[in-house]
Amino acid sequence: MKHTLYIMAALLLLVAACKKEKQDNSKLPLQVKSFWPNSGNAGTIVHVTGTGFGATAAENEVIFNGVSAHIMDVQDTIITVLAPTEGTSGMVTVHAGGSKAEAGNYTYQPLSLHGVSPANGAAGTNINISGAGFSSLAEPAKVYVNGKEALVSNVNDTLLVAIVPEGAGTGKVKVVVDGKEVEGPDFIFQLITGIKPAKGGKGTKVTINGEGFAAVAADNQVAFNGIAATVISASATQLVAEVPDKVTTGPVSVSINGQRTIGDVFTVVPAPVFATVAPLSGPAGTVVTITGENFSNRADEIVVMFNGKQAVIETAAEKKITVKVPAGAGTGNLNVTVNDQPTTGPQFTEQTLGVAALLPDNGLPGVKVTIQGTGFSTVAAENQVSFNGIPVVVSAATVTILEVTVPEGVSTGVVTITVNGMNATGPVFKKSGVITLAGGPSSSEFSWVQGLAADKQGNVFATDNNWIKKVSPSGVVTVFAGGTAAGYVDGTGTDARFNFVTSLAIDVNDNLYVSDRFNNKIRKITPAGVVTTYATLSFSPTGLAVDKNGLVYAGRDYQGVYTISANGIATRMAGDAYESANYIWAMNGTVYYAADYSYNAIFTVVNGSKAIYAGSSQGYGGDDGSLTTARFGTIVGVTGNYDGLMYCSDRNTIRKIENGIVTTVTGTQGGTTPVAGYQDGALDKAKFSDPTAMCLDKDGNLYVSERNNKSIRKVFFR
Repeated sequence: MKHTLYIMAALLLLVAACKKEKQDNSKLPLQVKSFWPNSGNAGTIVHVTGTGFGATAAENEVIFNGVSAHIMDVQDTIITVLAPTEGTSGMVTVHAGGSKAEAGNYTYQPLSLHGVSPANGAAGTNINISGAGFSSLAEPAKVYVNGKEALVSNVNDTLLVAIVPEGAGTGKVKVVVDGKEVEGPDFIFQLITGIKPAKGGKGTKVTINGEGFAAVAADNQVAFNGIAATVISASATQLVAEVPDKVTTGPVSVSINGQRTIGDVFTVVPAPVFATVAPLSGPAGTVVTITGENFSNRADEIVVMFNGKQAVIETAAEKKITVKVPAGAGTGNLNVTVNDQPTTGPQFTEQTLGVAALLPDNGLPGVKVTIQGTGFSTVAAENQVSFNGIPVVVSAATVTILEVTVPEGVSTGVVTITVNGMNATGPVFKKSGVITLAGGPSSSEFSWVQGLAADKQGNVFATDNNWIKKVSPSGVVTVFAGGTAAGYVDGTGTDARFNFVTSLAIDVNDNLYVSDRFNNKIRKITPAGVVTTYATLSFSPTGLAVDKNGLVYAGRDYQGVYTISANGIATRMAGDAYESANYIWAMNGTVYYAADYSYNAIFTVVNGSKAIYAGSSQGYGGDDGSLTTARFGTIVGVTGNYDGLMYCSDRNTIRKIENGIVTTVTGTQGGTTPVAGYQDGALDKAKFSDPTAMCLDKDGNLYVSERNNKSIRKVFFR
């Protein structure tokens, strides 16, 4: 009994609420927003939308040009009537609560529009328009959506099928037949104009801008590459959705009433990753530089917190952020959140002592380094400085500058400073620079050194006229194969003969491949020095490369790149002749090469098609930058590893290409233009003269052959 009473009470409350809603609506001023169709025969069903209507049929009157219509149904915002039999074309008015409102003109004619389905959708949606009088013997019926003409794909007297045009926008559907026209309801045009952010991962909140969205969040179905997402908020022009778990890169879509609209691609990226933070201590207001991966070039997509205190972002880029330390940071972890993807970094301490930068941040023992920061003692001896654990003497000191000399035995690692009991950790100092591994301008070890390759034991092999020479890790040079006199002889070591060898390549088993130019052959040398003929060619080979799968590639003057099969068959990789491929590197199915001296770019050949990889074939220069904005001079050497890192020699400089960015590593003496010469030392001090071939060893050390300096130089980075 009690349960029944509860149900009855609930029903009474629901009825009361409904009555209250109707009463509240009836108190609104009478207003007609629209009516449709606006033409048809007597008896046509007409819908009038608006506010301030009476609660019952008796409380409303709809008049067609002076004739009252039969009211079929009354809702809060819709009155449904039948066009009266005695009515004539003219104004439709609504009367309720002593007020009057005009709806618009209704035309008595055979043409009428009864419904549109679907009532929403994107450009290209097929809409079915039901009605009467669509047939015509004079000309086909025309359909307009919000004033833009749609393509009619099918028509009979009671049904039209039309395709929503591009950029239609939300507005009424109109049909025109033989000069007569009729308007129907509004078609809600769906369009995604953009998403922000366009990259991120699980949990990223993405704002979807556009039009035609449902105002109720639950009425919008958002998906990221087909995976349903939660809609957090909604309006007619903007949705906010949270990226779901297991999302993959693909387009964002919005579906409303089963009609889907596809927008921009959302790219899935990992959470941000810290690489370096400098300084790791300092007072409020200190500018901290954070390097790493997966940041953003938009500051509004990044949140940086120091021990829970939000920092002001000064600059933002994909790999570097600079921020100011907030007041009250104290001691705690640094956190970076990019597009709602968080990551935790090292501990930062808010204190007077901090190390901001090392100038330079790389070099060899004996290099003078300036340490920039705050809170140093002006008494040099009160600043205890160590390079990766090795103490150094401070030669000069101010509150913001310390001068030191890199100690003997230094290795790559962080610089630490202690002042008056406070400790600060600085950036990493990299033991890096350039040394001469073998040869030199006044030496006789090489006469015309060119091609290079390094084996797993750290030995470097070099071509020198008709010799293949071997350089040990300690720089001892010996003849590995060949001799003084030119010839063509297979054999072991110095019993073999070559006729001007220029390029070298090495496979994963440490077998060497040699371009024997004037013999028109590619020779193979085992680690034991056994020389055989790998391929006899119809041309003189120039550049040479071997990929990690053992496929051999060779260049040809003004004919590009060839693949050389195991049985010695040469096949050109592109259909048309193009530049000479004098220096080649092969990686992951792509061949990279430097052409002759007339071209200022690194080219690729993929699936038989040639393209510019970096630089411009017309743009000469030395600018660093992206693959398309960087400029090169004369590229003569190209090498890399299988992780995407590449180096090239360019007008007495060494350039690096990594993650789509070109930078100059060494050879400019700290300036912006190449400086010819012969000088070992830190990267910003070294000089080269006509560097040619290059190779990397298993530890990432770079070797460069120099014809003018008759040397093999070693460039190391750690």
